[in-house]
Amino acid sequence: MNLRLLSLVFAPFALGTSAFIYIGLIEPMSRDLGVGIASVGQLQTVFALACGIGGPVLARLLAGFDRKRLLLCVLAILAAMNLGSALAPSLIAIGGIRFAAGFFAALTLPLASTLAVSLVPEASRPKAIATVLAGYTLAFLIGMPAGSILGDIYGWRSAFWLAAAISAVAFIVIGLFAPAHIHAPEAGASSFRRALQGENPKLMFITLLSFAGTFATVSFIGPVITASTGLTGSGIAAIQLSTGIGSLLGLPAGALLARLTTRRALSILLGSVLVTQVLFSLGMLFDLGVLAIPVLVFTMAFNSAALFGTSPVVQSQLANAAGPATTIAFALNGSMLYSGQGLGSSLGGAVTNFIGLGWTGIAGAVAALLALLLARRLHV
Repeated sequence: MNLRLLSLVFAPFALGTSAFIYIGLIEPMSRDLGVGIASVGQLQTVFALACGIGGPVLARLLAGFDRKRLLLCVLAILAAMNLGSALAPSLIAIGGIRFAAGFFAALTLPLASTLAVSLVPEASRPKAIATVLAGYTLAFLIGMPAGSILGDIYGWRSAFWLAAAISAVAFIVIGLFAPAHIHAPEAGASSFRRALQGENPKLMFITLLSFAGTFATVSFIGPVITASTGLTGSGIAAIQLSTGIGSLLGLPAGALLARLTTRRALSILLGSVLVTQVLFSLGMLFDLGVLAIPVLVFTMAFNSAALFGTSPVVQSQLANAAGPATTIAFALNGSMLYSGQGLGSSLGGAVTNFIGLGWTGIAGAVAALLALLLARRLHV
């Protein structure tokens, strides 16, 4: 068992938990802070857009620095962000803290992925990337449900304390076991050109659209679960487990599908995202009776599996094309991932305000359809 590789799992675990710890607690937060549900949902927009801006900028400015030390700095910032959010007096204050931290948090996935691929031969890259990204699935499987349960018992602020503790644990584990003295080549203009050559721009835009489609609903998953099933509090946490299970299965599935052509693999995965987004809306717009909970559990698990399955497919192809500019390619793709989350949150909030929560899945399905059409135009 490669402890150096496994230690890197804690980085996306801390990031994912920090990013989504509150989404099962949107309604109690809105009541306590005196704001609307859609406004609380925009906390994800703020964090994700800051990540989208910070990723490419910092990847270039900090390219010459040791990857492990940078990752440890980012984890310390995540811990501080969660502590600040737990103590913040208003939604505006929480949003400001999350924007400032998000700018640096954008480096988490590209740094962890770069360290991972440095440990394995090229043929093993999809598996190494899938292993590291499993930490993100742990956020859905453990971090988010635990935050929802803790928040239901002790109040929503306790969820942020939990996220801070997980970030601190990640700092310690990675400090002890992750590979050190890994540097990326200096990120000049030629590195960006190399990162954007071939089909890479299309792949990055597919990442943007696929995450926008999913996060149109996922950013409001607490209200979505309540609207579909009537469950609240710890019941939301129980349903959230299906997202974690799905994402955990999706990564190895994506690594296997990476053996196919990228075009075919992404067509399968994005078609699944599209169908499940439609099912989200059907579950909210129609009374499914006793079928409501099983349909929602299936939808959440399958949607999460399909979305996370795209990551090994896209990132392994990016790395193959980018070569020495892999860190830059990962950072740019990470920017699209975060921007997609922010775009999806904004889309879901707008649809909720103007049409109703039940239509967020349809809006997400439109974004997924655009991603699918673009995937069909790939030549790899």
